[in-house]
Amino acid sequence: MKKRVIIIICVVFLILICAGIGIVNHQNKKVPKNPVGTVGNTAGNLYNNGLFCENDGYVYFANAYDNNALYSMRPDESEMKKLISTEVSSINADGKYLYYYQGGSGSGTGLGYVISTTGVYRATKKNSQNPVCLDRALGKYVLLADNTVYYTDSDAKVSLKRVSTDGKDKKVLLELDILPVSVQNSTFYYMNNADNLHLMALDLNTGSSRQVLAYDVYMPIIEGNTIYGIDVHDNYSLISMNVTDGTRTLLDSDRTDMINVTDNYIYYQTSGETPQLKRIRRDGSDMEVVADGVYSNINATSQYVYFTKFGSDIPVYRTPAYGAVNVTNFDAASQAAIRETK
Repeated sequence: MKKRVIIIICVVFLILICAGIGIVNHQNKKVPKNPVGTVGNTAGNLYNNGLFCENDGYVYFANAYDNNALYSMRPDESEMKKLISTEVSSINADGKYLYYYQGGSGSGTGLGYVISTTGVYRATKKNSQNPVCLDRALGKYVLLADNTVYYTDSDAKVSLKRVSTDGKDKKVLLELDILPVSVQNSTFYYMNNADNLHLMALDLNTGSSRQVLAYDVYMPIIEGNTIYGIDVHDNYSLISMNVTDGTRTLLDSDRTDMINVTDNYIYYQTSGETPQLKRIRRDGSDMEVVADGVYSNINATSQYVYFTKFGSDIPVYRTPAYGAVNVTNFDAASQAAIRETK
């Protein structure tokens, strides 16, 4: 009798242990809700392929010296670490996860890299070796807003799609070829390139669109009550506009190809007879030349602004986000890639 009681107690104890493990595993796999207003990366970075993303004291970036594999580091470029070997872009982050577009099999070896495909992925910051594919989409421009990931899909017809962070709710929002990166207060701003190129706003809660301004602004970046962007009908000049009254301010009349807006400056690439990478304060003062020539991939963190020559992935250049312009190479990333190879 006593032996039977002991066996029953052991069985019950074992069941409780298994149930506890199951609950823990379920909680670990459950994607927590983000606070309202969560945005995964800045619009300026995402317009420039989203190669850098700063979040909670770390910078997550695609290391061009290692086939754009995903790395992390501190904003001062210390504590550099390789996270994922596949090629990434459009990096976003929230409190626990990283969201990104995977464009290739990367520099790793083994079956996991042979079968990897393009698409929108989610990976945990602490253990990023087992990413989850949210959608095997062919596209880019991934944006995390609140608890939803927005992205373009150009597999059959270019469209704007969304998927919940847990991957369970997937939907097509717009059958348009637009850049889904500029968001504020759960409202997404874009240029209506299917009709009149006017500035539009899409309410992410209701799914309804409205016209903001009867003006054609390419690459709009919303900051408070101001839109920064490129004036399509005025030689693609750099402008800012007041959303409330439509007041337009010309910042630079040179043809502008790419922009990024930081706390203090607008960084932008001009073209023409003397193409230059420039920066100017938001009010249009203190214009400076950062570098002569044609550059792209203009990504900003709290400490540095990174960029590359157009058509080239390396070398990666940088200049301090504050103070005087001082262009140097991103040597820490190159050295980290060499260490990984060894």
